Amino acid sequence: MALNRQTMNRRNIMGLLGGGALGSGLLDAVAGLARAFGATGAPVYLNAYATAGATPDFGVAGLDKAGRVLFTTATPGRAHAIEPHPTRPEAVAFARRPGRWFMPLSLTDGAAGPVVRAPDDRRFTGHGAFSADGALLYVAEDDVPNETGAIGVYDANDGYRRIGVLPTHGLGPHELLMLDGGTVLAVANGGVITHPDTGRAKLNLDEMDASLTYVEAATGRLLDKVRLPERHANLGIRHIAPLADGGVAFGVQDERPIGELQPLTGAHRPGSGAVRLFETPDDILVRLDGYIGSVASDGHTVAASSPKGGLIGLWDAMSGAWLGSTALPDGCGLAPGEGGFKATSGLGVIETVSAPTASAADQRRDPAFRWDNHLTRLTG
Repeated sequence: MALNRQTMNRRNIMGLLGGGALGSGLLDAVAGLARAFGATGAPVYLNAYATAGATPDFGVAGLDKAGRVLFTTATPGRAHAIEPHPTRPEAVAFARRPGRWFMPLSLTDGAAGPVVRAPDDRRFTGHGAFSADGALLYVAEDDVPNETGAIGVYDANDGYRRIGVLPTHGLGPHELLMLDGGTVLAVANGGVITHPDTGRAKLNLDEMDASLTYVEAATGRLLDKVRLPERHANLGIRHIAPLADGGVAFGVQDERPIGELQPLTGAHRPGSGAVRLFETPDDILVRLDGYIGSVASDGHTVAASSPKGGLIGLWDAMSGAWLGSTALPDGCGLAPGEGGFKATSGLGVIETVSAPTASAADQRRDPAFRWDNHLTRLTG
């Protein structure tokens, strides 16, 4: 259930923070601080978190537009992405891959719903997407026995009962999203096979096969499939974001380094042929360290984060032109926000990043939280 919020005076709250209190006491203090200093109304963002300390607790936080904590909800383990329901005040948090659960939660008070477990022969891979009317939830999965990607279909109006499965037409699916008014699922297939017996170990790096696929949501029919150029076959396509032209921006991770600088972001529109790779200065590619952890877009500008490199980069979505970067150590979570993009970090930082200089503003830090990979925006 959601952790209780307490109204506390500033001296008591800062005493708890300075004294290094951990766990629910510190979380209650931070939530109380948010309430005491004006964090009211419905949440605007959601982010998974771990608490600070050697033995962290895991959960999901609802944040206001300034990044102040409105509620916290405990999760069964480390969460990854969070997907809001399109028609009711609810969201679903997905376990970090290879995951065994996802969990709905209320957006009015943070109360947790019943946890949904993966079938024995499946593992969730961290992301999902709702149908346009909210009746169905599509969840990215590994089909373990068949070593292929799948999309589990769940009835969101019947306790998230599993009612079907679709193929991703690729290996190692990670992020998926809805396109074309909810008729098409775009899937980032990372191309890497894992197995529950070996956790996150990558088993086919010499034969990895990353792809972007576009799947008809009603039937599972493959509508389009595209790969990176052969010289970039060592890059796994992991994260995607929708663009104004009906396509997606994508970010990749170097799964099998070949000792060369390679583009790590790009875009593609279904039916348009080859992917477009974005321009990035060589010195920035060195710092990005072959790793993009999250991608976001406002439709026209693309933001991508590298927690390994401690950078947030910005590109023009249509031309792929480089717009600049700003440093954010261990920064990963990204979502469109007022005046740019909101970004969160594993060091508890929340800030706004904007083009054309990729400058950072409105930074705040909550030392109780280690923000996880993905920030989700709920409202305009």
